[in-house]
Amino acid sequence: MPSPSLTTAPRRHALDWVVPIGILLAVMVVLAPVPAALLDILLAANLTLSVLALLGAIAARTPLELSIFPTFLLGSTLVRLVLNVATTRLVLSRAAIDGADAAGEVVKAFGQFVAANDLIVGGVIFAIIAVIQFVVITAGSTRTSEVAARFTLDGLPGRQMAIDAEVQAGALTREEARAARLEVQRHADFFAAMDGASRFVRGEAVAGVIITAVNIVGGLAIGVMQHGMPLRRAVDVYSRLTIGDGLVSAVPALFVSVATALLISRSSQAVDLPRELGRQFFSRAHVLVITAAFLVALSLTGLPRVPLLAMAATLGVGAIFLTRQQNASVAPPAGAASGDSARSPTIPVDEPIVVELGAGLLPLLAGPDTGLIAAVRQMRSEIGADLGMVVPQVAFRDNLSLPPRGYQVTVAGDPAADGVLPEGRRLALPRAGEPLSLDGPEGVEPGGQRRGVWVGQALAETARKRGASVLDETACIRQALESSIRRHADKLLSREAVARLLESLRATQPALVEQSTGDGLPLARIHRALQLLVREGVPIRPLSEVLEVLADHAGSDATPAQLAEAVRRERAATICRRGRDTDGRLVVVRVATSALDTLLSDRPRDAARIIAQVRRAVAPRIERGAPAVVVVPAHGRSQARDRLCRQLPMLQVLSDEEATGEDSMVVFVTVGEEEALRAA
Repeated sequence: MPSPSLTTAPRRHALDWVVPIGILLAVMVVLAPVPAALLDILLAANLTLSVLALLGAIAARTPLELSIFPTFLLGSTLVRLVLNVATTRLVLSRAAIDGADAAGEVVKAFGQFVAANDLIVGGVIFAIIAVIQFVVITAGSTRTSEVAARFTLDGLPGRQMAIDAEVQAGALTREEARAARLEVQRHADFFAAMDGASRFVRGEAVAGVIITAVNIVGGLAIGVMQHGMPLRRAVDVYSRLTIGDGLVSAVPALFVSVATALLISRSSQAVDLPRELGRQFFSRAHVLVITAAFLVALSLTGLPRVPLLAMAATLGVGAIFLTRQQNASVAPPAGAASGDSARSPTIPVDEPIVVELGAGLLPLLAGPDTGLIAAVRQMRSEIGADLGMVVPQVAFRDNLSLPPRGYQVTVAGDPAADGVLPEGRRLALPRAGEPLSLDGPEGVEPGGQRRGVWVGQALAETARKRGASVLDETACIRQALESSIRRHADKLLSREAVARLLESLRATQPALVEQSTGDGLPLARIHRALQLLVREGVPIRPLSEVLEVLADHAGSDATPAQLAEAVRRERAATICRRGRDTDGRLVVVRVATSALDTLLSDRPRDAARIIAQVRRAVAPRIERGAPAVVVVPAHGRSQARDRLCRQLPMLQVLSDEEATGEDSMVVFVTVGEEEALRAA
């Protein structure tokens, strides 16, 4: 008979015992006397933890790097209060016998060294620390935590909707969106917890003052009434020990309070605090020069000259060094000749996609695994997985004829997008249908027509909390490049690439490839049909299904356009799904048959009038960043698409046959309806 299997509990880490043992020790400290030597160790450990908390808050790039801080705040506050109880017991019970050594060496040192061995000095220092902690730091951090928690929780739905919008736009994958939602939820949980935990800091500051006053009164009563000590002697011993006890608790509490204030006042952006302080305060040479001149002027007023002139000289040297560094950063690359600054008139054929950058944007190419290069690599993979084609590699070049912060995208030798990115600003794009009331220059979404605002670092977080999408330099260039690639995908799908796709499919489905290419369907016609599909964003994956449709409709007289339309009819559900908005609706502009006939006629003025009506109808959708979809009669869809998208490249043109089975379709405008009624 087999013995029953025994399940062993997972092996616990040594740190798993620290918290429960620490809680038990805290209870023991409250209930039982603690030897002075052990109390010295506990007080030193408390001071060490407070310094670690302060340095950790300074080094943390985001508040979430110390997400355990609210719990630590509660624990450290309780530890300090428990240690207060322990030191109070020793002071009141042993001071008359052991004198200054009653509460251990740490309390004695704080009472003598920190307080300069003077009772009045120690009392003043303790009072100053208490005022700083209670009136300045804890009051400010409490208010900051309240505001941060409220704004974070209020902005939670907007941020979630912004993530959903970016997923719909293809800017985020499902895994990235899941990680972004988790990050947003963690931010909300952290600031909500800090809002409550900061109250412990404020309460401890009040408790420290009360405990000190009670200790002095209690010590005098015990010393004079129970031990018969002279009043002067009792005041000297008990007050000195009480001040030392207060300081040994107040100093770590001050460090933790400062750490709390640093964390809750930090932005959610990942920044290094010391470097960011240096960049924002000492990155402008003219500010350093003006400050140095002000210090020199102050030295002429009778104030001490040596420290003022020393600081002025330091700032002056810093301004000179900073100016040289900035001049070196904008110099042309050493490997580029002077004549290379002019733009080459032609693009080599082996570089179908080229991104040219001005001198000020070259730092975006710092490393292959970071910045713009990594973003473009990911974007190529996403487009390839979406459309079912291999996106060619992107070539990056410096072009000194562009503005310093300008860029230009070239696809298949033709300029496809360009722009200039303001220094130190990000493009905030409002959520669909909601205005964005922020100060800053107006901007336009790269590759689109949605209007936004260029904002600085400070307002970028405000825009995010309002549900806006915020694009930095890398995101702007990435989006401009992505829209250019999708708009000109047919130019990037070469015949050689189609041949490689067919060879890859032949390895798994050889019969299908043989039948398709052997039934009067040459590679050239397949290539052209696939180009027509990807030009309108219709995926050609799985290629086996597309090839089956092409083979079913192949014939000696079947044109690539007719083959592409056959694939579209088979994939009508997928095409309609891509045109839905964030609410899941397919909102369309319908073009009546009479208007379509006018659009396709040889009367340019009448055709322009129809195009203008379509433009007015879809303009609100385009400005909100929503899909702009037009439905036309099936017999003229491809010709109507060519004429409309020549002036409105953002349009998706569907046939009425493709949209027939779409339950979510909403027609909000019909172009040509009035003319049809008048004709009737």
